[in-house]
Amino acid sequence: MSVSSHLRRFILPLLLVVLGAAAVTFSGRGSGRLSAGRPLAAAPLAAPTIGPSDTATPSTPTHTPTITQTPSPGPSPTPSTTPSRTPIPTATDTPSATPTGVPLTVEPPANFVPTAKPSASPSATPPTAVPTPVATFELEETITNILLLGSDQPDPNSRLNRTDTMIIVSINSQTKTAAMLSLPRDLFVYIPGWTMNRLNTAGPHAAAVVYPGGDVRLLKDTILYNFGLTIHYYARVDFSGFKQVVDAMGGVELAVSCPLTDWRLKSPELDPAVEENWEQFTLTQGIHHLDGDLALWYARSRLSTSDFDRGRRQQQLLRAMLNQGVDLNLLPQIPTLWETYRDSVETDLDIGRILQLASLAPAVRGNGVQNLYVVPNKDVISWTVPETNAAVQLPVWEELRDNFQRLFLPPALNRATRPPLVVEVINGTTNPDLGRLAAENLAWHGFATVDGPADRQDYTTTTITYYGSSLKGSYDWLISWIFNQRPEQIDLISDAPHESNYRVVLGADYNPCRPELFAPQITLEP
Repeated sequence: MSVSSHLRRFILPLLLVVLGAAAVTFSGRGSGRLSAGRPLAAAPLAAPTIGPSDTATPSTPTHTPTITQTPSPGPSPTPSTTPSRTPIPTATDTPSATPTGVPLTVEPPANFVPTAKPSASPSATPPTAVPTPVATFELEETITNILLLGSDQPDPNSRLNRTDTMIIVSINSQTKTAAMLSLPRDLFVYIPGWTMNRLNTAGPHAAAVVYPGGDVRLLKDTILYNFGLTIHYYARVDFSGFKQVVDAMGGVELAVSCPLTDWRLKSPELDPAVEENWEQFTLTQGIHHLDGDLALWYARSRLSTSDFDRGRRQQQLLRAMLNQGVDLNLLPQIPTLWETYRDSVETDLDIGRILQLASLAPAVRGNGVQNLYVVPNKDVISWTVPETNAAVQLPVWEELRDNFQRLFLPPALNRATRPPLVVEVINGTTNPDLGRLAAENLAWHGFATVDGPADRQDYTTTTITYYGSSLKGSYDWLISWIFNQRPEQIDLISDAPHESNYRVVLGADYNPCRPELFAPQITLEP
């Protein structure tokens, strides 16, 4: 049996376990026509500068830096008219007062005593940068949180690797749904037993001071301390292994809604230290089949965009890999393959838990995966550390807390609890990829899609029609955002029965590139 076959048979079941994500742990520098009447599957596709504070050196736990915040402007969403929406109840009880009694993790070191609480909205000169522990979320037994990690160096034995890719996957075995939340590498947080620093320096520091339980334990404790979230398991695979996995799968098909241009090696075997070996490369808008090298470039690139957008693209790859893994139906082979290839992925998941979680993958795919992001200038504030001039992201917990709480909620359009909202997509243009791109954007937010036949291909304007007595419960505010229209532009037809809830005719004005980081969300109740 070939190496490619072995990789495919072992890695893909693990991809089912963590939504295709165990292999997408990386970071660093860095044909689609719809057939008439066929239902589409839900979301079938769906060099960093290191500042002085990145160096992990042992430090006494009592060190408390005094910082002066200097907020700097950053990207902000384009204002749009979004109607108010009915809040939905949260999925968790009131958090406990302190992070105690949490399984699979430990409390912050006993020798750390915070000096002051942070201000709710950081001012120009906060009294201290060291916060007290965030109250711990109380989790139902049906919730499993898995942390996906990646280093900026390919050597898994290196003590200097930084966990630059951090994605939390939360799986709910009761609702058979899942959510993903990407954590930016530059989050400026308290690292227990050490000091305030970037989140991605926790691993190197743990190696430097021989932290009990190692780098993953310190990262779990850091997340618990700063965000109140218990991490039950983790998975880590280096980026060279990721390329092998993608190639073993025969590549991955991806709907690229926004073109991406960034520096890329002219050929994978060339020396990255030689400047002449790099070139500007553009992945155009459309449906693309990515091999391992191109998929890795797409997921690692951030020089021309941002770390926030990189997290979105990584989640997009996870969904695409999940769907391809489910389609191969490899669950029955997991026990044998686990024993043979268990060293290929670093994880604290045992075979029993892997089987349990992998069995949920088909239902999770059908019910929906919720994609969550840390939003710049809302959930975090960009600023510069005075002592080092390092550019970091300061969390604003009053805003960021909602994102963590959403991890435990099923997607708004969860098909396990409500009938799907079906959208008929008609491509009225000469671009054959636009219909597929529209369907992918809809599926990303939980809509079910079917394609419809176009009577012509010269439509100039995109139109949206809803078939029903009223727009109540239609998520008109969301579908109008997806197509960059106002809710009042939706035509309401109440006296014409239709097989779909919505009918969208794409015109020449349709642009599938949307600022997903700023997509509207249902308001959570306090």
